[in-house]
Amino acid sequence: MAERQRIAFVTGAASGLGLSACERLAADGHAIVLVDRSDKVLGIAERLREEGHLAEGHVANVTDEAALTALVDDITARRGGIDILVNNAGGMALPKGGSVAIEDLPTDLWLRTVAVNLTAPFVLCRLALPAMKQKGWGRIVNIASRAGRMAVPDTSVSYAATKAGLIGMTRIVADQGAKFGITANCIAPGRIATPGGTHATDDVMQRSLRLIPMSRLGLPTEIAATVAFLVSDGAAYITGAVIDVNGGAFMT
Repeated sequence: MAERQRIAFVTGAASGLGLSACERLAADGHAIVLVDRSDKVLGIAERLREEGHLAEGHVANVTDEAALTALVDDITARRGGIDILVNNAGGMALPKGGSVAIEDLPTDLWLRTVAVNLTAPFVLCRLALPAMKQKGWGRIVNIASRAGRMAVPDTSVSYAATKAGLIGMTRIVADQGAKFGITANCIAPGRIATPGGTHATDDVMQRSLRLIPMSRLGLPTEIAATVAFLVSDGAAYITGAVIDVNGGAFMT
């Protein structure tokens, strides 16, 4: 990786929003560290290198704090630390049958969602911030959800709670990082045309579309473009913000 090239660390990088963000950030000239529990991330990193980008893939579960710590320590030793952190990995653990009623949600599934959606971003922010502070520059983008902003049908209480918590955490990180030239912001996507975003019954999809003024699903590239803006020098005065990318669904 070239000297002074900013290093973007992206979780959930093997598919969906994470993959699209990696492709966009690579196209913008950043060196990319792709992290995912799927080994598909290795092939994606290889493809990006073949296309002339600087990229490395790592298979890791974001709930494994020891693995994350070792990985960030390695990047810091080799590359001087993470410049851009995109906490994208997330999920919604549901009981068998896909029920989302709060009375049907076991505590273990609640804790699993908390571990992925909230604890992992906390750990990575804590690991990345020292090098960012030392450099006097850093960008953190946390992928939240419209479900963290309003009641969304067919969403579990654990998913909504963790995404709302991520927004609150981001504001504290933004406040503490501001004097060091570090910004921290959230993107709150609505329903996006990814495997996860379209994994629902026809009734749920039709109901979702009726709630979107633009009457369509969002595109992963539209989230990636928002990530690219927030990590740019042009967004240096934006911090602690939540950018809603949902076709107008949150305004209704």
